[in-house]
Amino acid sequence: MQLRCTYCQNMFAISREDMLAALEHMEENKQVYYDAHCPKCRRANRVERARMERFFPDWKKAIKVMEKESTAAESTGAEMAAAAPKAAAQPEKKPASKRKRKPAAASAKQPAAKATSLKGKPAGKKKK
Repeated sequence: MQLRCTYCQNMFAISREDMLAALEHMEENKQVYYDAHCPKCRRANRVERARMERFFPDWKKAIKVMEKESTAAESTGAEMAAAAPKAAAQPEKKPASKRKRKPAAASAKQPAAKATSLKGKPAGKKKK
């Protein structure tokens, strides 16, 4: 559902999941309006319940379907959790260890001397 913020005139959308949660919340608390917050200015915009129901007419059926899906997912999740200890009983392969490098020679860590020209001035700076 597309909305326009009444304060900053920014267009933003409310997803079907958000509308479903809002309608369920309004039903439980017997509210007439939902506060949709603008993503740009963060201010609350009133959206009438009747307007949301026009955009999502079968929202009560959708809630029941989602409840059935969540209970089915929980039951399969419990089956997966029961199967997980069996899979964990198998020994794990260790990753191949990398060879350690030897530290570089101490002389390589000293800074290199600056290159100079014949006149004692640093090379690279030329006068025009």
